[in-house]
Amino acid sequence: MQADAGSMGVHRVPKLGFVNAYAVEVDAGRVVIVDTGTPGSLPKFEALLQSINRKPADVSHIILTHADADHSGSAARLKAATGATLAIHELDAPRIAGEEKLKEASGAGALLLGLFGLFMRVERVKPDLLLRDGSAIGPLTVIHTPGHTDGSVCVHLPGTALFAGDLLRTSKSGELELASPRMSRDMDQVRRSVEKVSRLEFKMLLPGHGEPIMDEAAARLRTFVANGFR
Repeated sequence: MQADAGSMGVHRVPKLGFVNAYAVEVDAGRVVIVDTGTPGSLPKFEALLQSINRKPADVSHIILTHADADHSGSAARLKAATGATLAIHELDAPRIAGEEKLKEASGAGALLLGLFGLFMRVERVKPDLLLRDGSAIGPLTVIHTPGHTDGSVCVHLPGTALFAGDLLRTSKSGELELASPRMSRDMDQVRRSVEKVSRLEFKMLLPGHGEPIMDEAAARLRTFVANGFR
């Protein structure tokens, strides 16, 4: 996936499997990465940067939408390779830093986490920048959207894109869905967060899982909310 917004290109990192991460060319000299995929994903980012004629040193910031292993798994390696500023919301920062459990769940969610843990050993890393609602990184605005985790965020490129993390996903048929109930802390809070971002304007909705919605995404999201999140 590639979409251009004036001088700003938005790129989906290819071949990451079941999770999505993105690179945003915010100006002539800087790239911002949104999420880092599972452990071992660094070569995929290096290949993407090479394909758009960028160097690792061009990455100024790495924004994590939340601390879950499938989104933060390569954060430490990517930070080391690029020298970029690693940013995450202050409420999820202790998880990525190793001060708290990376993720907590119960029931079926706990079983899934146990299986993930067998295959994904996340290298903990101290973030450089603690985000809050309204934090700005270049043209990108951070929107605090708790529910999936306490410190989950979406990243808004006004008029162009919403990087939704695990707040929203798309099904195999391309339909919008809420974050997974089995893996989310508070589904009522998820719904309030979805209502919050539905008031924003953007063309593309870029989820952490599933295929991006490339056109009229804000209108589709408002319809999704109006129809009771169905």
